[in-house]
Amino acid sequence: MRRFCKTRPAAQDGTSSSKAGFTLIELMIVVAIIGVLSTLVTKMIQMAQARSFEANASSDISTLSSALEAYARDEGVYPAWKEKLGGEDLEVFNCFPILYENLQGERPPEGRAGKNAPYSDMASDRLAIVDEDYEEGYKRASRDDLFDPEVDKYYLDPWSEPYFYRENKSKRNKEDWMLKRRGFDLWSKGPDGVNDACFGYPEEDEEYDDIGNW
Repeated sequence: MRRFCKTRPAAQDGTSSSKAGFTLIELMIVVAIIGVLSTLVTKMIQMAQARSFEANASSDISTLSSALEAYARDEGVYPAWKEKLGGEDLEVFNCFPILYENLQGERPPEGRAGKNAPYSDMASDRLAIVDEDYEEGYKRASRDDLFDPEVDKYYLDPWSEPYFYRENKSKRNKEDWMLKRRGFDLWSKGPDGVNDACFGYPEEDEEYDDIGNW
């Protein structure tokens, strides 16, 4: 008696229920996920950088403030005690060049730190002068500029804007432009680059991002 075995039909191309590779929808989902992760990472880096800049500005102000206090103990006044607001705008009135010459210039006053010894050590690559070719721009001070007392030097904050300095304590009569916080005001305009602090305390519905010694 013969037995007949049924043979299984051969699989035909394209009839398999599973296909290799990704579908278009799956690829779009992967791309979307990568985009979201990239945005989050970028945001985190920007936030970390912002915190770092603010911390560096606070550190600069603390270091310069200590140097100013040492100068005042030796000299009895803070630098620029004779300076008064003249024809300048309140937002640009800055006595930092005089601060620089007294703390770190070619010949700082003789005090407890020793004759002609600097009270501070500002990084030379952040010392700048006004760039006359660009309105309100700054460029790195050259070696000749650093040792020329006739050239105004400014110290740039982490946002590449100059720090502001004004002396308050030595004046007999307080003037409207004084912040009246301490013997001197030393500050950065902060991330937004707007010099709000020069107008005094913010109103109730305002908040300044300026960073200072107050």
